[in-house]
Amino acid sequence: MDFNLKIAFRDSKAATRPYLIVNPMLAKHLPAKPSASLNCFMQLGKQIADSCKNEKVLVIGFAETATAVGAAVASVIKDAVYVHTTREMHGLLQDDLLVDFLEEHSHAKNQSIFLDGKYKDLSQFDRLIFVEDEITTGKTIRNFLNKIQFHGKITISALVFNGFDEGVFSNYNTNFFCLQKIGYIQYLSFDGLPDTRRGVSVGEYQKKCLEIAQNIVSGIGEADLRKKNVLVLGTEEFMYPALVLGSEIEKIAASVSSQSTTRSPILPQAAPDYPIHSRATFKSVYDDTRNTYLYNLEKYDTTIVVTNSSLSEYKELIEVLQNSGNQTIYFVRVQNV
Repeated sequence: MDFNLKIAFRDSKAATRPYLIVNPMLAKHLPAKPSASLNCFMQLGKQIADSCKNEKVLVIGFAETATAVGAAVASVIKDAVYVHTTREMHGLLQDDLLVDFLEEHSHAKNQSIFLDGKYKDLSQFDRLIFVEDEITTGKTIRNFLNKIQFHGKITISALVFNGFDEGVFSNYNTNFFCLQKIGYIQYLSFDGLPDTRRGVSVGEYQKKCLEIAQNIVSGIGEADLRKKNVLVLGTEEFMYPALVLGSEIEKIAASVSSQSTTRSPILPQAAPDYPIHSRATFKSVYDDTRNTYLYNLEKYDTTIVVTNSSLSEYKELIEVLQNSGNQTIYFVRVQNV
C-alpha cells in the first residue's frame, strides 16, 4: 500500500527529530474519509491476526498518533486486550500505573501505560503487540521493554517502517508487520584494516582497502548498486577506504559520488558561484559531545556510510540522510587492527 507520504518539519525545539512523516490516511494531521482510514488500519490487524491465533494478546497502541490504529488492529484479533500509552494523567489511578518510559525523539517525551488490575500481570499474555503509525529506529518500544519483565512473544507493527532495522530486536522472540516500507538501514562490519594513525605499509594498506571494498560490494549485493545513483560517505579522517569502495562501485552503478563528514564549519550561501549551498550539523560519530558537518547533501538511491567509529549509535547522521530523502542506507563499520 502506497500512502503518498509527505515530510513535514516540526515547529518545536524540544523534539530531537526535526521532521515527521505526514500520512494522509491517519485522519490526524490531514482530514480523511473515516471508513477508508479504519479499513486501512484493519488491513494491518488482519495480517497480524493470522500470526497469533489461539493466543492471549495485549495490543499496545502508541500515543498519540497511533491510538486509533492500535484500536482498529486490536478489533480484528479475537479476544485481544487493548491499551494505549498516554501522556494525559487525568482520570487515571496511580495504582494502575504499569510503567513510565521515554519517547526520546518526541516534543513530548514522557509516556506511561496504565492497566486495570486484572490486566496488570503481563505474564497472563502470550504475546505483546506494539502498534505504531511509523517506526524508524524502534527505540521507544525498546525503552518500554527495558522497563518490564516479559518473556513471551513480541510483535512489532506499524503502518510504515521508515528505514527500520528489524535486527535491533534480535534479542527478543519477535515478528514484524507493516503496510509500507520506506527504504531500510542495514549495518555491516568488517575488520583487519591497518590503522594509518599508527603508520602502515602503504602497499599492504591499499591491498586491504581493496579487499574490504570488494567484500562490502558483495555484502550489499548488486540490487542496491547496479544502475543506481550511489553516495559513498566517509567520516572525518576516514576518507581513503570510502574512495576505494566508491571506485569499485563505479564499475556497476549508474553514478557514484563520494564525500566525507567534516569538523570544518563553513557557512553556506545561496550565491550561484559559491561552493557551499547547504549544511547539516549533527553529533560526530566519534564523539557525541561535539558537532560535525555535511555539506551539499543530495538524494541518492543508495547511501553507504563507511566509518571506523566504535560507537553503536548513529542516530543524528541517519536523520540527516533521511531528511534529504535518502532511504536506503548502509552503515559499514571497518575495524582497525
